[in-house]
Amino acid sequence: MPLPVLCSDDSPSQAPPRLKPWLGAWSAFLIVGCFYVVQALGIFMVSAVGGVVVTLAGGIDVGTQLGPVSPYKEIWLLPLSLCVGTMGAMLVSIHLAKRRVISSLDANGFRELLGKSYDFRNLWRFVLMGLVLGFGFVAFTEYGVLPSDDLAQPLFDAMISAPLPLQVLWALMFIGVFPVVEEVLFRGFLFTGMSQSWGPGLAGFMTTMIFVGVHMPKVLEYWPALLAVSLVGSLTVLLRIRTESLAPGIALHSTYNGVLVTVAFLAQTTS
Repeated sequence: MPLPVLCSDDSPSQAPPRLKPWLGAWSAFLIVGCFYVVQALGIFMVSAVGGVVVTLAGGIDVGTQLGPVSPYKEIWLLPLSLCVGTMGAMLVSIHLAKRRVISSLDANGFRELLGKSYDFRNLWRFVLMGLVLGFGFVAFTEYGVLPSDDLAQPLFDAMISAPLPLQVLWALMFIGVFPVVEEVLFRGFLFTGMSQSWGPGLAGFMTTMIFVGVHMPKVLEYWPALLAVSLVGSLTVLLRIRTESLAPGIALHSTYNGVLVTVAFLAQTTS
């Protein structure tokens, strides 16, 4: 039995009706836009502070396999700034969402705004979907069905060339952080707000288009990436509509990213 947030003398029959949390399209756009602005500022600030620290400590051997400070900066500063910027931006977005949403009358309003909980025992189906999607895309690009992806990929290249502790950090960000953040932003805040304003059909289409647009730099360089990004975006938004939960989409997205990370490491090992 859930505990009430506030004590009241009202009987259940006299209690006011429960309101459904409301976000709206404008608030959703504002939240997602603020995320990317804050993320960019966070990355810049961490990089700037790290650059000053490295400059002040210039030429000092850090006493590890990383050698002098200059490569130390190059190897560590990118994932650190990206991680701090992303997590800080996510906290700001959640705080902004809580302030803008017209909450329900109980403590579950914000959680229901993002999506219902889901039985984790049933997530294996969506993990399987992510595996099929990931390995299918890799197989198509490796065996000539689609053009091979031989372009430079800065984040994956930085992950592969990093020392083992940083490789673990990169893998955790690709598999555990980025998919969760993107699902909360796009299939959580953005889809929910647009759906409340314009309905789930138009909201699902626009959410996928914006998701593809965010990944446009890769899409413009390598057109088969458009197929993969569009398919991931479409499947996760369909799962959001069908299950009313973010968990299936997160499971699919994380597994798909995990396949790409694993293949990147295997390719580096065999080359």
